[in-house]
Amino acid sequence: MNWWSSEFASRHLPTFLLFLLVLGSTIATVLVFSSSIHSLRTSYQTDMSTVNNELRTIQSQQSSYQQQIATLTKLVTQSLNATDEYISNITSTLNKTETTISQDMATVHDIQDSQNTAMAVQFAGMFTILVILVSGYHLSQHIRHMHSPVVQRKIMAVLWMTPIYSVSSWVSLVSTSAEPYLAVIREFYESYTVYTFLSFLISVLGRGDRWKVVELLAGRADRLPEPDRCRLIVCKKNRKLMGGGYGVPLQPNDLSFVVEEQQQSSSLPLSVSPAAAAASPTAALSAASSSNNNNNNIERGQSTTTPRGNDYSINHNNNNNNNGAMISAPAPRSSPTAEDINHIPTPARLKAEAILDQCQMYAMQFVLLRPLTAIGWLVSNQLFVPDSFLDWTKPQIYITIVTNGSIFFAFRGLVRFYHATREDLEWVNPWPKFLAIKGVVFMTFWQRMVISLIVNLGYADKFPTQEKATEFIMQAQNFLICLEMLFSAVAHCFIFSPDEWAPGYREREEARQKMMNERRHG
Repeated sequence: MNWWSSEFASRHLPTFLLFLLVLGSTIATVLVFSSSIHSLRTSYQTDMSTVNNELRTIQSQQSSYQQQIATLTKLVTQSLNATDEYISNITSTLNKTETTISQDMATVHDIQDSQNTAMAVQFAGMFTILVILVSGYHLSQHIRHMHSPVVQRKIMAVLWMTPIYSVSSWVSLVSTSAEPYLAVIREFYESYTVYTFLSFLISVLGRGDRWKVVELLAGRADRLPEPDRCRLIVCKKNRKLMGGGYGVPLQPNDLSFVVEEQQQSSSLPLSVSPAAAAASPTAALSAASSSNNNNNNIERGQSTTTPRGNDYSINHNNNNNNNGAMISAPAPRSSPTAEDINHIPTPARLKAEAILDQCQMYAMQFVLLRPLTAIGWLVSNQLFVPDSFLDWTKPQIYITIVTNGSIFFAFRGLVRFYHATREDLEWVNPWPKFLAIKGVVFMTFWQRMVISLIVNLGYADKFPTQEKATEFIMQAQNFLICLEMLFSAVAHCFIFSPDEWAPGYREREEARQKMMNERRHG
């Protein structure tokens, strides 16, 4: 068999070309960086030799001054006519000499810092160019192979994350004054990325239809964990499920609450009893519809649309009866449709929807809070300068605590959603996709916290002020982001491949996984 077939070439040629592009770019980067290091080393050695010569001259001058001081001291001790003015002149000369030496040493340190910063900027800039090339190629592949626009548009929004992170971090290294504003832009896109990624998962599961996702989760409600009981993040369906509405938890076959809830929201006639609905939901709907169609005392009033799309009518007149408002089923129907029966909010569906609501709420609170904390951090840094790393009198530490809590809940929501839907997403290999998003969005924040702890707890004495320490932390964070985004961009090419959305890919992947499972268990 010819291994270099047209199918093999069409599938692996882009990856091979990408590998050659990255390899060639890396070699060019190493060569350019080596020549740059050589020139910088030569310049550095020249500068250091000049500085050493100046230091030797200064030291010789200092030794001569010391000899003069010793001679003058002897003369002063031998001569009682030495004046205080002459002694003060000697002292001022010594002070000037010490000041000159300190200034020269500070100049040497400044030269070293500027050279190190220039090298870091050049190195990070090379990685940023590679990130733009790799991400641009990957985005062009999705544009050329737009098999599923609903899903791939959200993937492309996620892929923009690496060039935005990389470019903003590199510009922050070049212009430190622009770093706070670029950080706000980066954190705004963080929240948008989390929102887009959750929308991407829902689009994969239900093509944008949230009810289809609920149906998928309801199919295995017995294996889903119980929804969180946090009173701040709990929906009405969760309270019903937990027994908050009726005093006792619902049983798996107890549907009496469905009719009570539907009657309160004008979804079913008042003549249907909860007991009848609990016995047979389908028969209850049929009886309710038939009863309303045979009632001659009901007139057409203001219509109300239920969540299932049925049009019911309300009569607000008293036509020789005691009911102030009667509800009638739609005239065109005499029996419930399959859609009506499938959309009955059973305990399984309530549990599935409660879990989905909480996962979305956990993610959306980060989407809303992250821009606010970013703006609060920017304003706080402009108005307040912390005196130490943990300065409880300044707002920065409280903003950090709130951000950590928000990230924790968003992380929990995404993990819960992954565990709830991993069987339905198995054909797209969801775990690397979750890691790609969480690794960039969440880990970069925790990376900055780790750098802060290392600098402030281990090397606090190396910086004259807390402001200098904070500046070094931000430069280190931006430099690492420039390097890390190249690896993320290359990983995205394999994790978010456009081939996953080609026609027939899902069927082939599911068949392959089924065959592998059969071999594993067979």
